[in-house]
Amino acid sequence: MEVNNLLSPDNGNLIIPAIIRIGVTGHRELSDEQLIRESVIKILTKLDDLLIHTPHTFKIISPLAEGADRLVAKEVLGWEVSKDVDKPTLKVVLPLPVDDYIQDFTESQNEFFNLLEEAESVQTLDKTDTRNGAYEQVGRFVVENCDVLIAIWDGKPAAGQGGTAEIVKYANDIGKSVFLINSIDGNLTVDQLDEHTLEFLKKLDIYNNENLSEKKIESAIKFQYNVLIERNRNSDIEPFLKQLKNTFIPHYVRADLLALHYQRYHIKAGNAIYILAAMAVATITLQTLFLPHHPEFLWLEAIEIGAILFLLFFSHKGEWNRKWIDYRFLAERLRSGLFLCIANINCEPPRAPPHLSLSHKPDDWMVRAYMYVWGKKPKLQSEYQFDSLKKFLLEAWINDQKSYYKKASVRHRRKHTIYSSLCGILFLITFIAVIMHTLEIGESWHYAIPKILTSIAIIFPAIGASLAGIRVHQEYLKNAERYRHMEQHLSSISKKIEDAKDMKTLTEILEVVNEMMLHENQDWRVVFLFQKLEAP
Repeated sequence: MEVNNLLSPDNGNLIIPAIIRIGVTGHRELSDEQLIRESVIKILTKLDDLLIHTPHTFKIISPLAEGADRLVAKEVLGWEVSKDVDKPTLKVVLPLPVDDYIQDFTESQNEFFNLLEEAESVQTLDKTDTRNGAYEQVGRFVVENCDVLIAIWDGKPAAGQGGTAEIVKYANDIGKSVFLINSIDGNLTVDQLDEHTLEFLKKLDIYNNENLSEKKIESAIKFQYNVLIERNRNSDIEPFLKQLKNTFIPHYVRADLLALHYQRYHIKAGNAIYILAAMAVATITLQTLFLPHHPEFLWLEAIEIGAILFLLFFSHKGEWNRKWIDYRFLAERLRSGLFLCIANINCEPPRAPPHLSLSHKPDDWMVRAYMYVWGKKPKLQSEYQFDSLKKFLLEAWINDQKSYYKKASVRHRRKHTIYSSLCGILFLITFIAVIMHTLEIGESWHYAIPKILTSIAIIFPAIGASLAGIRVHQEYLKNAERYRHMEQHLSSISKKIEDAKDMKTLTEILEVVNEMMLHENQDWRVVFLFQKLEAP
């Protein structure tokens, strides 16, 4: 996709455009094409509305059979899209070779060939045992390769293998967003509206609409560039770094700054909720025991509970947790991609292995955003001196990441120890207070001693539970261990890079590093994906 004037570090306008792949399945005979055409227009309008801040275009995937396939193709190809992107395109996927396939069209072969000439690409699928099997295969192909499926269907069971009903069921089974248009009256319904691809479109649009100050972005770009320059010992690399400063680095910086922004929101809100919960327990306890004739102090508890509800509401509404982990995943992918660019190593789309399938979907918005930025990377003009490149990658990437993981592991383990120790001390004090109160120790010292002991027995466990909640919510121990293992792996990798004698060996090592970083990011993402703020 050609996108003009969308990348400008000077004004922070780092927009990720979108190509929405629209699949089509449906009947060949349609009762009222005009009503169906109006529903297709509604669908395209809805997709436009979902991407109001995102330049986008459409790609229609169609076998170009008579009826539904061609009607939708013509509507999509004639749609007016964002001014800064290419016009909609057509990908034709054929169930049979052309000479055989056109035998199905008695009076519309010219229309078929006219549309075929407009196609950006044409693909004929492998031969199947039967003709109906070929139609089923092409229907499944359309579903698997589209983002949204437009199904023009009368709601009745399929008349044969590969019928519309079967294809719609398959789309639902694998979780595609399906727009259903009744082939008789043209009425439109939407299946799975709030999940899958439509959700991906919303999240991409939200990311594009995030605001950061120009000064902050420019400062971060300059800092990141200067770090790379300082660690560069090869003058051949510097011109390429200058190109990255205006292409790849700004996207990385934006994702990183946004991730840090929402991380702070999420963590501070979570800590505040646990602290406010403990304060609410303390408030009601102290008022009941020491100020029973002053119920007005209960307003303080109401304020504390209200503050918890306020934080929960805005956390969920603002999607602080989701944005943090999404933007961090994108930032870390871009960080690795930056060095893969410099090493001139190809990068495949990030894929989640089966054990990390909860991390992200193959076509999640972060994956597409990353691949868009990767596709815009500058081309390497010349080869670098091998030893200088190796040293640069070691200093600027591997050892830098190793240092980060070492510090992060120590920091998280220290926090885990502090919180665990405080919880232990609080519960020990609670135990002593309970024993003293049970044995009536200290009651003769002062009349308030029993109330004080009772307060400790109630308030201190609440504080301990809040501290434990913060500790568990931040996964300090798990992160400390994971970061420690990453530091060890990177230490081994660092030694292998030092020993590498040629570019082929270095490339193989860096590809392993990229996979290792990706799996670590995916594992981290799974850990925090379900750590949304909830009432304690």
